Amino acid sequence: MIFAKIFIFILGMYLSIRVIAALYRILDLWYDIRNHYGKVIRGILGWGGITLAISLLLNGHWRSLFCQGLIIYAFVFLLNNASLRFLIYKKFRPSSGTRVKTVS
Repeated sequence: MIFAKIFIFILGMYLSIRVIAALYRILDLWYDIRNHYGKVIRGILGWGGITLAISLLLNGHWRSLFCQGLIIYAFVFLLNNASLRFLIYKKFRPSSGTRVKTVS
């Protein structure tokens, strides 16, 4: 029984990854969106639809575990992106004491 709970939780995390990847496909294919909008829409509707269908088919405690997996991975993803952007920005921004030499 515990393995089934772990499986449902990990399934929620996996589907969260796939939905986020489908949403990022918009940015990845933006340069040629006219030719790839079908792929983008199919990906979002496909993975989002699978996630919604599984969520609706599960009941009670199982749905709660599934949604916890979805939400926890989305939270970890957002936290990771925010912290990496902060660290990169902090590392590569010029300090206030830096003087820039100009060529004359």
